Amino acid sequence: MSRDSQIREEESVHFDREDLALTIDLILNGDEHAPLLLAQLFVSFRQAIDSGLHGINQARKALDDSIELIYPHSPVHHADLNLYRLSVEGQLKVEDEPLELINAAIQRTASRM
Repeated sequence: MSRDSQIREEESVHFDREDLALTIDLILNGDEHAPLLLAQLFVSFRQAIDSGLHGINQARKALDDSIELIYPHSPVHHADLNLYRLSVEGQLKVEDEPLELINAAIQRTASRM
């Protein structure tokens, strides 16, 4: 790898998790600047991918982080939280406990793969 390409990779887009969280929060809550923020986020992903392997790895990590950061905004999270509360209150049957349900789903999926 040439020195110039190495410098370009090091200067590629860096995704800060806190900035990413703020951007995602503003987008999902319908901030008036949401379209611009979303476009800027996509441009950042494109620039990272175009910058080479280091940037591709950064973009991949930022996408993984984005999935985690979006989760609390999802209806699944709300349902999970309600299930957890019922569990903590002792309102569930053993087979309906969150850990039992999740592990069973993971096991079924793993066996299909």
